[in-house]
Amino acid sequence: MTTQQKSAMRWVALVVLLAGGFMPPLDFFIVNVALSSIHDSLGANPAQLQLVISGYACGYGVFLITGGRLGDLYGRKRCFLIGMAGFSLASLVCGLATSPGQLVVARIVQGSAAAILQPQVLGSIRALFPNERELARAMSAYAIMMGMAAAIGQFSGGALIQWNPGDLGWRAIFLLTLPVCAVTLVLGWKVVPETGGGGNVRLDLGGAALISVALASIVVPLSEGREQGWPAWVFVCLAGAPFLIWLFFWYEARLLRSGGMPLLDVKLLRIPSFRRGVLVATLFFFTTSFYLLFGIYQQEGRGLAPLEAGLAIVPYGIGLFLGPLLSAPMVRLRPRLLTIGMGIQVTFYTLIGALVALGIDGIPLTTAVFLAGLGQGIAFPRLFATVLGDIPPAQGGVAAGITNSALQIGAAISVAAIGSLFFTVLDGATGQRAYARAFSIAQWAATAGLFLAMLLTLPAARRHRD
Repeated sequence: MTTQQKSAMRWVALVVLLAGGFMPPLDFFIVNVALSSIHDSLGANPAQLQLVISGYACGYGVFLITGGRLGDLYGRKRCFLIGMAGFSLASLVCGLATSPGQLVVARIVQGSAAAILQPQVLGSIRALFPNERELARAMSAYAIMMGMAAAIGQFSGGALIQWNPGDLGWRAIFLLTLPVCAVTLVLGWKVVPETGGGGNVRLDLGGAALISVALASIVVPLSEGREQGWPAWVFVCLAGAPFLIWLFFWYEARLLRSGGMPLLDVKLLRIPSFRRGVLVATLFFFTTSFYLLFGIYQQEGRGLAPLEAGLAIVPYGIGLFLGPLLSAPMVRLRPRLLTIGMGIQVTFYTLIGALVALGIDGIPLTTAVFLAGLGQGIAFPRLFATVLGDIPPAQGGVAAGITNSALQIGAAISVAAIGSLFFTVLDGATGQRAYARAFSIAQWAATAGLFLAMLLTLPAARRHRD
C-alpha cells in the first residue's frame, strides 16, 4: 500500500470511528422524547425514568477512564469492537425489556459498554493524525458529529415513536439502531488500524470500585429519595459521599506511591488549570437535565406528540452542529471561545426558563433554544483544549479520560438532582402551568451551575492561552 493510499485509509477509518462514536450520544438524546411512552408502557415512576437517563450517564462516566486504560493495554481497535458489541447487545436487551428495572439495568450496562467504546475513538484519532493541522480537522469532525447526534437523536426518537414501525413503540429507538451497529462492527474490523496494546498497564480495579460506590451514593439517593418520601438511608448515603470520595483519593495516592498505576493520577490535580478545568467540565454538563425536562414539559405539560416534542428540541441540535463550524475561523478569539460560548448558553438558558414561565412559545422559544445550542456548540470544542492546555503530552490521554468522566458525572448528578427538583416542585400537579413552573425553576437551577462554570473560565480567558 502506497503512502497516499495509507493516508486515504486513515480518513476512511476516521469515518468508521465517528460512526461508532456517534452511537453513545445518539442513544442518550434519542431516549429523552421516549420517556413518556416508557412511562405509559412499563408503568415506570418518575425516579425510574430519571434512572433511565442517569443510569446510562453513570455507567458511562464511571468507566471512561478504565475504558481508556483497556485500550492502552489490549489495543484500541480491539476495545472499540468489544465496546461496540457490548453496546449492541445492551441495546437489544433495552428493546426487549419488560419492566422498568430491566430497562434501567440494561441502560447501565449500555453506558458501561459506551465507556469502553468512546475513549478508543479519541485515542485512535490522536494516534492516526499526529500532524497538528490534520488533527484539528479530525477533532472538528468529532465535534460536528456530537452536534449531529443531538439533532438526529431528538428528532428520530420522536419520529420513530410517532411512526411506530412494526408496532414496536418506544422499543424501536433501541432495536432499529442495531443494523447500524452491525455495519460499524464489520467495517471497524476491516479498516480501523490497531494503534494501542502491548503497554505495561495495570487496571486499577480498587479505584474503579471506590469511585463507582461514591457516585452511586450521590446519584441513587437523589433519584429515589423523593419517590420514597426521603427516608433516612437517603441522607446517610449523601452524608457518606464526601468520605467515599476522600477514600478514593487516598487510595489513588497510596497506589501511586507504591509504584502502581492509579485510575486517577493525583499529580494531575496539582496543576491549577487542570484542577479548575475538571470542575468546569463537571458543571458544564449540568445542562444535561435540560434535554430530559424540556421533553417532559413538551409532552406532559403541553400535550405534544413525541414527534412534535422531538422537533421542538431539534433547533438546539442544529445550534450544536453549527457552533463548531462558525467558531473554527475565529483564531484570535480562540482562547476566549469557551467563556463566550458558555455566556451565550447562560443567557439563553435563562431566557428559555422565562419564556416557558410566561407561557410564550413559537418563534421566540425556538430561537432561544437554537441560540442556547449554538452557545454550547461554540464552547464544547474548546473545553478540552482549555482543560488540557498545561498537561504534559505523556499524560494527555489519561487527562482526557478524566475530563470525559467529569462531564458524564456532571450529567448523572444533574439529571438526578435537577430532575428531583423538577418533580418536587411539580408535586403531582397537572396542566401546562404546573409543568411550566416546575420546568422554569429546574432550568434556572441548572443555569446557575453553568454560570458558576463560566465564571471559573474567566482567569483562563484573560491569560490568552491557546
